[in-house]
Amino acid sequence: MLTDPSFKYLPAASVDLADRQWPSCTLKQAPIWLSTDLRDGNQALFEPMNRERKLRLFHELVRIGFKEIEVGFPAASRTDFEIVRHLIETKQIPEDVTPMIMTQLREDLISETVRSAVGARRVIVHFYNAIAPAWREIVFGMSVPQIIAMVEGHIALFKRLIAAHPETEWILQYSPETFCMAELDVSLAVCNAAIRA
Repeated sequence: MLTDPSFKYLPAASVDLADRQWPSCTLKQAPIWLSTDLRDGNQALFEPMNRERKLRLFHELVRIGFKEIEVGFPAASRTDFEIVRHLIETKQIPEDVTPMIMTQLREDLISETVRSAVGARRVIVHFYNAIAPAWREIVFGMSVPQIIAMVEGHIALFKRLIAAHPETEWILQYSPETFCMAELDVSLAVCNAAIRA
């Protein structure tokens, strides 16, 4: 493996748009790569990874040099919950590595997700919820303002829960699932609500 593989990539051409900032920016250093190799869930129903295999893969990803590693969905998988707890309790997460865990916007899942990560030095918690019209209207029976209120309410819950655990640096990520099937103004409104919250 190359010590610094960034030299082999040429920068992408920038696009000069007067009303936008990021298209004209050029990366000056390699980005941080977050490994999602431990994500198992619905992608591996035939042969899901067991605890030993996931732990072995986690340590291999650390050895390779990943600094952010998604370790799973601890509120939906007992195996993932136990792996997160094991890594924290046995201090197997290096100082320069940040684990990421994910959850849907549901109170019970958020509570269990926070419980799984208590005591970590630093952790990324990734929230997501579907926002496309079919999910809003058919699955959730919610309007856009209700979806926005749900996002804000669940982020407020998360903030209350983590306030009891200042020993951990909590990093919140949010993504609107199915945003590419939603109206652009709805996607933007939901993301802005998450940022404000």
